[in-house]
Amino acid sequence: MASTKPTAVHFSLVIFVMSTLILALVCYLNYKEFTVAKLAAAAAADKSARSDADLRTALDEMTQIKRKLGYPDFEAIGTEADTSPNTVSGALNRDLALYGREQVQPSPANPSVAATLQSLRSALNAAEAHVRERQSELVNVQTELAQEQAAHTKKMSEIQTSQSSSEEQLQELVAQKNELVSEKDREIAKWRDEFRREQREKESLRDELDALRKQKETEIREFESVVGYLREKLNSLEDLSFDKADGQIVRVDNTTRAVWINLGSDDGLRSQVAFSVYTRNHNGFGRGNADIKAKIEVTKIRGPHLAEARILQEDLARPIQALDPIYSPAWSKGLKEYFSFVGVLDMNGDEKSDRELLHTVLQNSGAGVELEIDDAGNRVPEGGQLSVKSKFLIIGKIEDPADYPGSDTQKQEEVRKVIQEYTDLTKEAMRKGIKVVSFRDFLNYMGYEQQQRLFNTDSRGFNLKTGTEKTPVEDFDADNRLSVPNPSKRFKADGSLNKPLPKPQ
Repeated sequence: MASTKPTAVHFSLVIFVMSTLILALVCYLNYKEFTVAKLAAAAAADKSARSDADLRTALDEMTQIKRKLGYPDFEAIGTEADTSPNTVSGALNRDLALYGREQVQPSPANPSVAATLQSLRSALNAAEAHVRERQSELVNVQTELAQEQAAHTKKMSEIQTSQSSSEEQLQELVAQKNELVSEKDREIAKWRDEFRREQREKESLRDELDALRKQKETEIREFESVVGYLREKLNSLEDLSFDKADGQIVRVDNTTRAVWINLGSDDGLRSQVAFSVYTRNHNGFGRGNADIKAKIEVTKIRGPHLAEARILQEDLARPIQALDPIYSPAWSKGLKEYFSFVGVLDMNGDEKSDRELLHTVLQNSGAGVELEIDDAGNRVPEGGQLSVKSKFLIIGKIEDPADYPGSDTQKQEEVRKVIQEYTDLTKEAMRKGIKVVSFRDFLNYMGYEQQQRLFNTDSRGFNLKTGTEKTPVEDFDADNRLSVPNPSKRFKADGSLNKPLPKPQ
């Protein structure tokens, strides 16, 4: 009896049947997917063919557009704002800006070919209208020109007719003019010969005058030299002086080395004015230093005609006495004296000019400077001239350019200018009769003495750079004086004389 239990064959058969069914199902499904994929591939191939056709059409259209735009050789199209010259868009933007200029539309930053062409067309139409208008004006001008030419031709015809009728008159006038010109030429030739003859005579006369002038100039220089020499000899022999004494000594106090003079406030005298004291038997003022026995300086104004002075320098062999005359060329009663200076004006022995101090001394004495040659050789004031207004021409030290090193050319040139001014001024002074004195003699004449001034450091002021103590007459206090002179019985308390002074012997 057969067994009913499943065997391996049964299992194998079942597995085979199931595998067959599964395989059949898989084959069916794969076939279905293949069919769908095949249909999709066919559709894609058809779409690709249509896309290729569209692409070829677009490329053909782009090629046609590039030919229309004039850029057939450019491969790249470029972006709208492209500025590269190697793309169609960049080249188009460049050409629109280059050729369209102000007609680029709608704007240079965003140009459009159609809008630019329309703008260019409008501009061209306007230009053509302008040309037509100018052509119309040209036709009118040509018409007017033709009329003017016709009138000119008519006028020329009339002129030619008139000219032909006046040629005979013109020839006659030309003949007359030629005759007159010939006559004038003969007269001109005659006068030219006379002029040349006179020129030769004048040149000969000029040469004679030049020779005579040179001869006379030489004689004048010789005479000036002789006159200068004789003047120096005359001055050394006579040394005339027309100056008078400015005042005299009225009292002497040898204890305090003080003197009193007969000049005061009514005479215009001020303190610090210096005088030279002369001997009573002098030979004239300002003639030399032999007659000067002392130098004094006014310290206080005591009255209308009385002033106190201190003795700056005195010849002990010839002491100051009452009635001794006093003199200063820089001070004159009621008159301002003027002087001229040239050279180094050394007042303190340091071999340097003391111009500021000199000006102060002269100003305090009521004197002034007419002309001054400064250390650089310049005239002060600029362009100033020596005149008879100057009482003296005063000569300071005249330096030598050789005293300065060769490298200091500026100083050498300044010294040469001073020397030239000295030469010119001395000649001018000789011609004008102005006395020439040395600066040292001038200081002696005016009583100037180099000194060191001493003063107490109290509350009293000093009125000049030289440092003289300022004590007004009305503020004079005997208790505060540095020295009190012994009163003389010859004077009263107010400074007036008790009895007449003795006459000079």
